Amino acid sequence: MRPHGLDGALRIQSLSDNPDRFSIGEPLNVAGAVRSIDSYQSLPNGQALLRLRGLHNPAHARALVGEWIFAPIGSADSLEPDEFYHYQLIGLSVTTDDGESLGTIREIIATGSNDVYVVRPESGPEILLPAISQVIRRIDLESGTMLVHLIHGLR
Repeated sequence: MRPHGLDGALRIQSLSDNPDRFSIGEPLNVAGAVRSIDSYQSLPNGQALLRLRGLHNPAHARALVGEWIFAPIGSADSLEPDEFYHYQLIGLSVTTDDGESLGTIREIIATGSNDVYVVRPESGPEILLPAISQVIRRIDLESGTMLVHLIHGLR
């Protein structure tokens, strides 16, 4: 995110797959505050110009450089069973079907065909797990765990 122009507009890179996310009046969490959208204009390469209520000058916009913009947690679309938002998976403890603890999910890489979960153990190298049914066996958000089967080549 960076300032754009003299009216407090922000140039952002949108990672949302919800086209209605940036409708006028919708709330967004920005730097710990909830702000409403005044205007949104799509630009090439997934970028956009975003104007938020209460931000009216370049100094306000500059103060937000490097911050992330999030939709409020209750505003997400409902998902099908066995579908999850990335924020729900970050921090899950990952265990193999043999009972070995692999670490926790620290990052998710969107590759286009399937996501890849970056699992970091307490020590040792990270493990990259493709989000495919042959590997991911069960996700239990209530217990904060993911059960996986390590197929040949994942280590």
